[in-house]
Amino acid sequence: MALAGCSAGSDGGGDGESEGGQSLDPVRERAAVSVDEIQEGGTLRFGLGAGIDSFDPSYSTSAPAGNVHGLIYEGLITQDAAGTVYPWLAKTWERMDVQEVEDGAYEPYMVSAETNDEGNLVADDQIIIRNPEAGEVLTVNEAPDAVADGTYGIQYRAELHEGVTFHNGEEMTAEHVARSYEVLENSAISAQTFDSFLYAEAVDDYTVDIYGQEPDAEADSQLPTTVYPMEHIEEYPNTGADPRNDLTPIGTGPFEFESYEAEQRAQFSTFEDYWLDDLGFDALEWWDGPEGFPTSPVVDDVTVSIVTDDATRAAALNNNEIDLTYGLTSDTYSEYRSAEDYRLSVTNAGAYNFLQYPVTVSPWDDPRIRRGVNQLIPRAQIAENIYNGYRNPAYTPLPELAAEEGSADYEALVEELRPQTEQDTEAATELLGEAIDDLGVETPIEATIETNTSDDRVREAELIAQVMSNTEFFDIGVETFEFTTFVQRILGPEYYQQGNIVLIGLSGTFNPGSFYDAVNSIDNFGQCCNFQRVDTPDLDEIATEARFSVDAVEDPGFRGEQYDQVWRGLIEQAPNSYTVFGTNVSSLSTDYVGHNTYTFSGGILPYGLHDPTDQQVAYLDRES
Repeated sequence: MALAGCSAGSDGGGDGESEGGQSLDPVRERAAVSVDEIQEGGTLRFGLGAGIDSFDPSYSTSAPAGNVHGLIYEGLITQDAAGTVYPWLAKTWERMDVQEVEDGAYEPYMVSAETNDEGNLVADDQIIIRNPEAGEVLTVNEAPDAVADGTYGIQYRAELHEGVTFHNGEEMTAEHVARSYEVLENSAISAQTFDSFLYAEAVDDYTVDIYGQEPDAEADSQLPTTVYPMEHIEEYPNTGADPRNDLTPIGTGPFEFESYEAEQRAQFSTFEDYWLDDLGFDALEWWDGPEGFPTSPVVDDVTVSIVTDDATRAAALNNNEIDLTYGLTSDTYSEYRSAEDYRLSVTNAGAYNFLQYPVTVSPWDDPRIRRGVNQLIPRAQIAENIYNGYRNPAYTPLPELAAEEGSADYEALVEELRPQTEQDTEAATELLGEAIDDLGVETPIEATIETNTSDDRVREAELIAQVMSNTEFFDIGVETFEFTTFVQRILGPEYYQQGNIVLIGLSGTFNPGSFYDAVNSIDNFGQCCNFQRVDTPDLDEIATEARFSVDAVEDPGFRGEQYDQVWRGLIEQAPNSYTVFGTNVSSLSTDYVGHNTYTFSGGILPYGLHDPTDQQVAYLDRES
């Protein structure tokens, strides 16, 4: 979940090419630095607009926390700002095999499971596949036997760099990679991992094979995991690595965790034995950057200050208390763009804001009510007046950044769906009147839009509530919460029964499936970002074919056609209303030179500091 969105504005655009990813660099007016001008040292001060809900990427889905994770932890692969996949902790990353998996192929390996009070199959171990009819499940314990018999959908092989060390001195091996998946078992993001992952095994000390349950068109970026040391895997409890529980976050990343003052600040220092410093760019077969480009961030320390109030955070930037932040209210952007000592860094982002309706509570369980509201939403007004043109109206459920494999013809899709999502009060009134008459519902229907205390987000909620309440059908209020409190609230298991409407942002991935699964799949209920028990089984089937099939792996055109059906179905069923796509906008001091903002807000801090895939590095031009 994010505090920012995807593409808008007219600040120019990138013109880079990206093999295998998006064709254009989404970073606008990309700042470049000369290697011979880079200054080393200093402390970068980053202002974070929300609390850090967990220091462990297996126990957090929030974009604010992602900025901290990216300093400490790394994975087998990395992606540039356009989505191209590069091996990272893996020296090589290669698909070895893909094959169809017949229905029932995993049944011989399944074991009996109990059911909970709601009739769902449960087990102590992480469940990978369920067979409700037989009351059986495949867990992580049975998966190795299936793989040994050749029952799997896709296989990747990672050859690891030798000599990579964790912050605690352990050397990373294939066993670390294979066992890191244990940390994800029954964690806060387990559904997003075990919808695809099947099994990982060490072939030798530096080679690991990773298997997926089905042929998976997103496996290239979804199967790799964060790699943890054995100290974490074997000794940390199911709360994850968190200093609030006296557990130190340990990774292979360029910074080590130093300290944390609850809800105030976290401090990090350079990891002196960082693997890329030791191995050099010769270890990266894809590297073609300039001689002398640094192998790690050039600042010595990073201080992350948690300042949740936008105005206070802007004042901290203005008073030289922080160097960089993002997610400020959009009415400040013109000031920073024109100021001599500050600048904006703008990037088209893979994200959207969305309303999620209480789809199990009357009258919101009738899709006509939801479609009617969908046509009341003043998307163009929200984009222009609230976000000052830095966001675009979301006439489809898919940001353009993920459209390469998520649509057969994105422009045609927008043209087709826009009449159903553009504000049309007359059409909305007719549809709502018909539904309310059929249902016999008393009006006005009372409901509350709940959102987090981001000023722009609150103004968006208030405008939507006003537009809805201006009709004869609704009386809508707005209630706001601090971000971490808000997330904990809406992830509560009984929240979906309360009848509230949620307004929040999703920061997805470069994969189109991330923009469907997170907010619509019943498997993600209670996780990011299905808060209202949204269940669209007919669309799940199409989305599954668009991702988990050999045709999807081998034919991007097939994927696009399947996903177009999904987006049409989502507009028809309308469990969510997608309001605006946006940009990630960083506001920063000109003392911080070379910063460019990442496509997803969870990576703004680590990407800006150093990312060889885009030859990205930033430094401090001051004495301390």
